[in-house]
Amino acid sequence: MSDDNLGKIRRAAVVGGTGLVVQLGAAFHWTPATFILSASVGLPLVLLGGALFLAAVWGHMRDKGAL
Repeated sequence: MSDDNLGKIRRAAVVGGTGLVVQLGAAFHWTPATFILSASVGLPLVLLGGALFLAAVWGHMRDKGAL
């Protein structure tokens, strides 16, 4: 795997992991405000991390001629 693809996968892991940390932190003291924080910040970060990962894998497969 090239360094460029590896960097994209790491970036996806950091973004998704940050979203999970936000959601986990909000779950420790569950109030309406932390629910809104979790839903408005944590969930989009997790979804963005998943999309970045899929894009990195798709690009890697395209580069290798698998698609």
